Amino acid sequence: MNLTPDTSQSPPLPLLSEEEARLRTQLYVHHRINYQDSFYRRRVAEFTFNSDKMLWISAGLMGVSTVISSYSMVADKAFFAFLTALLPAFAAAVSAFRSLYQWQRQAAIYEDTWLALQQARLAMPDEDFLEPGDYSRYFPQLVLQTEEVLRTEASQWGQMEQVRPPSPGPAPAPPAPDTEP
Repeated sequence: MNLTPDTSQSPPLPLLSEEEARLRTQLYVHHRINYQDSFYRRRVAEFTFNSDKMLWISAGLMGVSTVISSYSMVADKAFFAFLTALLPAFAAAVSAFRSLYQWQRQAAIYEDTWLALQQARLAMPDEDFLEPGDYSRYFPQLVLQTEEVLRTEASQWGQMEQVRPPSPGPAPAPPAPDTEP
C-alpha cells in the first residue's frame, strides 16, 4: 500500500489565498518597506548634512585665518599672528572630527542600502499589471529579497551575531567538594 499522495494530477495548493496574499503584501510594503525607506532617507540626509556642515566650518575657519593672516602683515600686532596660528589648528580639529565620525561613508552605506531596497521592491509588479494569483506568487519573493537587503545592511554594522541554543546534551556534573582528612 502506497501512503504518499499522488501530486501528479493536481497542482500544489498555495500557502495563502489571493486575498490574504494581497493584504499581507500591502501591509508589508506599508509597514516594513516604506518605514525602512524613510529611515534610510533620513539617515542619508542627516549624515550628508553633518559631513557638509563640518567641511564648511573647516573651510570657513581656514578662510578667516587667511584674511587675518593678510591683515596681520599690515597691522603688525601679535594678537593677529596668534589667531593666524590658532585658526588652522581649529580647522584641522574640525576636519579630524569629520573624519572620525565618517559621516560621508555612513551616508554612502545607507544610500546603497536604500537603492538595494528599491530594487527589492521591484520584485512585486505594479498593482495595475497583476493578474489573479500573482500576489501569492510575488509576495514570498518580495519578502525574501527585502529581508536579504535588511540583513545585509545590519551585518555591515556587526549585528549579525548568531545566538546558538545550548546543546541538549547532559549537564556537566558539579565539582566534588574538597574535603581534608
